[in-house]
Amino acid sequence: MKLKRNKIIATIATALLVALGAVGSVVIIHNQDGSTEIKTDITIRPAVIEYADEQEPAVITEESGQGAIETGEIPTVEAVESGGPVTEVNNKSCPEGEECGQGAYVPTLDISSPQAFANQTLGQCIDVDGYYGAQCWDSMAAFFINYTGHTLYTCGTGAAKGTIAEGCWQQNAGDQFTMIWDPTQIQAGDIAVYSTGQWGHIGMAMGEYNNGYFTLLGQNQGGAPCPGGGAAGNIINLSTRDFIGAFRPNIYIKPAPEPEPADQCKVWDVQAGDTLGKIMLACTGEVKWGEAMNDYAQHWYSTTFQRFLTVYDGWVSTNGVGLFAGDTIEYRSE
Repeated sequence: MKLKRNKIIATIATALLVALGAVGSVVIIHNQDGSTEIKTDITIRPAVIEYADEQEPAVITEESGQGAIETGEIPTVEAVESGGPVTEVNNKSCPEGEECGQGAYVPTLDISSPQAFANQTLGQCIDVDGYYGAQCWDSMAAFFINYTGHTLYTCGTGAAKGTIAEGCWQQNAGDQFTMIWDPTQIQAGDIAVYSTGQWGHIGMAMGEYNNGYFTLLGQNQGGAPCPGGGAAGNIINLSTRDFIGAFRPNIYIKPAPEPEPADQCKVWDVQAGDTLGKIMLACTGEVKWGEAMNDYAQHWYSTTFQRFLTVYDGWVSTNGVGLFAGDTIEYRSE
């Protein structure tokens, strides 16, 4: 799906309107086609950030070959409520010839790894819908559009936390994401959602869970101010207190490592014709008879036919083990 990209360059002409406790502005929008729009009474809703009293260790998972993430100091934060609703038009995809919001701007981003995405969005102001500047939703919506071809739906709520509401997370996740509900299972690349306040918050995890926190890449969470409102992308160490779930892009799911083959000199599957002499030769390089063989037999334990008894027990007892085809014996050094 090809999206129409009209980049918005917004400049604040004046910022002196105050109504109902919110700051209003006159914003001049310069569209790429050369037209100019003057918008008044645009409310700039800054994020409400609750910083922690003490700093907690910040963990970032770095992918090899992508270069170091330039993070600067990472503050520890207890909660973030990003300001400003998402416009209802953003609950629709943007087919050819249509615009999202006030002339959507969707940058082409490298999403090959969480670190690549971070290196392109840190310090940047991404405003996908043209409303309220660089809100937390915008940068994650840009990821969704680059990854799936559709925007990040709020399903009529206009809130970041609405993206994961019942009935909405299914629409967002489709078959391209795996849902994570346990914050202790978070890994780099997960798009985490928080329920804080009226609007909630959303961003991308940059590392695994660490003692009630994990690092989060996002907009409008304390970064540099952006034209039109919001704040540039930065990384914070955010508490899981208000965490309600996360979208894990399937492209970031690593295949489970192949199990290492069992050491046959620690676990031996007995086949017909096997003898302890054969096993000793294969595992030690020599065969020793007499007491040495008896001692060796006392270290091999049956796990199937006569659990907890040794091969040696089979030599000295009528109800012992010995070697039985189909048994699995285990070598124990004690």
